[in-house]
Amino acid sequence: MLKQKLSKWLPDPDTIRDSKWLRWCAPLLTHPRLWHMHRQAVALGVSIGLVTGLIPGPVQMLLAVLIAIPLRANIPAAIFTTLYTNPFTFVPLYILAYNIGRVVTGDSTPLAMPHEIEWSWAGMVDLFPGLVRWLASMGDTLIIGLAIQAVLFAVVGYFATRVLWRVIVTWAWRRRWKVRNKRDAAA
Repeated sequence: MLKQKLSKWLPDPDTIRDSKWLRWCAPLLTHPRLWHMHRQAVALGVSIGLVTGLIPGPVQMLLAVLIAIPLRANIPAAIFTTLYTNPFTFVPLYILAYNIGRVVTGDSTPLAMPHEIEWSWAGMVDLFPGLVRWLASMGDTLIIGLAIQAVLFAVVGYFATRVLWRVIVTWAWRRRWKVRNKRDAAA
């Protein structure tokens, strides 16, 4: 039932083929598996979205699509999953990655927190360069932590999606079975 509702919202290959802006890449994007709500394709799309979501900057969704195409993963799942990183979760996720990197590398350097954001136009202009300087100050420890975190997120996301899919399907089967038994008992 959820699968049918989601399928109504998702574009189909014909919509992409007819789109003025996407017509040039229609041969790549019209493969049915990229849009089909199949448990393996969706789980792979979730994994891709979790990995590309950790990439800073506005290219997360584009990279999710570019990785999903050759792997035949579900594109909407990959794009939607990248949304777990946002301005509120970005810093905590990177602090977690840095701490994972510290444990693995044995680095004892304490984490320097980013400077406080000034809520004015001048503060907003300085926000992105300040975050870049903060990320660069963490060095290899952050890179190693992000790699480990990305692998963990991908594996957990893949298997959690498969398990959740199975639970939902089992619940739907049991519900239909109960309805069918009640209908047969009433007849």
